[in-house]
Amino acid sequence: MKRKSKPASPRYTGDQGSTTPLILGFFLIALLFVGGTVALSDAVTKQRDLQSVCDGAAVVAANSARPDALHGNGTSLDAIPLGNADDAIARYLANDPGRSGVQATGRLSPDGGTVELTCTQHVRVAFAGLIAKSEGIDQTATASARSPLLL
Repeated sequence: MKRKSKPASPRYTGDQGSTTPLILGFFLIALLFVGGTVALSDAVTKQRDLQSVCDGAAVVAANSARPDALHGNGTSLDAIPLGNADDAIARYLANDPGRSGVQATGRLSPDGGTVELTCTQHVRVAFAGLIAKSEGIDQTATASARSPLLL
C-alpha cells in the first residue's frame, strides 16, 4: 500500500498575519486613553471636592468672626484677630475624616468683612503612573465668604 504524500503547505507572503500586531497596538492605545480618562476624571473630582470643602470652611469662618472686628471699630486690619475663625476652620475640617488632608489658611479682606481662604491638599490619583505622577499631585482652591453681620 502506497502512502499519499501531503501537499506542501503554502507559504504566506505579503501582509498576511499583520492584523494581530495591529489589533494589539490599537488595544494598547485604547487602554492608555481609558487610563488617562480615569486619571483625569479622578483628579477633577478631587479638585471639585476640595473646592466644596474650602467653600464650606470660608462660610464657617465668616460666620464665626468677631462682629466688632468685622465692623472695624477703629482697629487696624493688622490687629484684627482671626483666632475664632481659625478655630472654626480647624473644627470644620476635623469634623469629617474626608477633610483630614485639607489645610486651610485664611485672612480677612481689606474691607474687614470678607474671609478669604486658600485650601491645599495632596492627593493620589488613579492610574497616576500613566502620567508619571505616582507620588500624587498638589491641589489648591480658594474661597471667600462675606460675614452675614454686614448684610
